[in-house]
Amino acid sequence: MTHMTNDELRVDIAALTECLRQIRIEKGLPPDPPERKQRVEMPLSLALVERLQPFRAIAVKYASIIAAGQVTRIDTDRLAEYAELARLLSHSVGFFSGIHALGARAALDIMNHINELIDAGKSDEINISDEMRKLHIYIGFMTKDDGLGHDLFDQGGKHDMDARKEAERLISDPAALQAAIDAANKIIEEDVIYE
Repeated sequence: MTHMTNDELRVDIAALTECLRQIRIEKGLPPDPPERKQRVEMPLSLALVERLQPFRAIAVKYASIIAAGQVTRIDTDRLAEYAELARLLSHSVGFFSGIHALGARAALDIMNHINELIDAGKSDEINISDEMRKLHIYIGFMTKDDGLGHDLFDQGGKHDMDARKEAERLISDPAALQAAIDAANKIIEEDVIYE
């Protein structure tokens, strides 16, 4: 197997970039895609983390059932709200908030995977130890700890207490929280449609 040199890679990347630019032009889009920004600011991110805490408790209970050796189906349709919150949180500007979303989405994926195996009559193929280990890791990702506080540091390295206050306001006002969720979803949807 031959490896490309750095110069060959640069030339190859430039050619691929130009090819993508031409495809975008043919589709009537600007040659270069717009810069993708994360769309969920820290106040909403922190509020979403808080709203996902009941799901974390559900995941812990589910993990304890699996740890006891009981493979059971869970109605993930009833968890759709949490799936949507985790999807939105995955667009957070905060790294640790994104990790929280990753944990929630991965835990839901495990639940869905186990459901699929049960529905297909393949319960005996479920590796309880493996699923338990993965759930343990993903539940750890959903732990509210000091990591979330690091997301509040602004570019100057100062702690952004205004974001914390705004998050508390959103948590205490369901209508304001829903308005913030709707606004963030609209921006994300527009970004996807534009692309």
